[in-house]
Amino acid sequence: MENMARYFGMVKCIDDNIGKIFDALRGAGVFKNTIVVFTSDHGDMCGEHGLVNKGVPFEASARIPFLIAYPGRIKPGLVIREALGTVDFKPTLLGLLGLPRDERDEGRDASAFFLNGKPPQGWIDTAFSRNAAGNWLMAVSSRYKFVVYRDATPSLFDLQQDPFEMKNLFSEPQSRETVRSLARALNSYSRDFKEPYAEQPAIRADLDWSAESSGPYVAPQRANSKRTARSATTEDSE
Repeated sequence: MENMARYFGMVKCIDDNIGKIFDALRGAGVFKNTIVVFTSDHGDMCGEHGLVNKGVPFEASARIPFLIAYPGRIKPGLVIREALGTVDFKPTLLGLLGLPRDERDEGRDASAFFLNGKPPQGWIDTAFSRNAAGNWLMAVSSRYKFVVYRDATPSLFDLQQDPFEMKNLFSEPQSRETVRSLARALNSYSRDFKEPYAEQPAIRADLDWSAESSGPYVAPQRANSKRTARSATTEDSE
């Protein structure tokens, strides 16, 4: 309880100081000509699934805010539900400003969603994430989350029907095509951007099975692993 009191005290401190920034922009007469972005690098489990801190692929840890105020251009209250990653933020901000993107950037320009509510041409509702220690890789859409682990069975969660991520659908027959689609997307991402963790033997085996196999799932050999898919996503973060 004491840790949570400190945590939410820090949240209030941030909220209070954002209010001061807005007041200063209005006082200087530049609020209507300023884009304000609020985001973060990670969340905190805050006791969900018996965890605190970060480093796991659950929403409370891996899903972060991306809030924009752009008076006169972005409609107040607009909510974008498509999956974005942090690499998309820079191209999106440049797009909002009407500036050209750096072609070396890996991210996507999602500014069309914010300006007119429509997806950019060729938009695919999938984003990717990874654990810095190489414990897991993830592909997520606005509805589904697919995760492969170094030392546990993969998981698939339906974020619409199961927002608290309590039921792993990976082994359900009706989930096979969803798993296949997200695994192929994760394979393509890993190949295009030379993701080193995708080549860990257990992750590579699970990705290949998920993307292409039509037979029953057979778990690969995992070094020093006694965990299940459930425990793999509920350990203390590193």
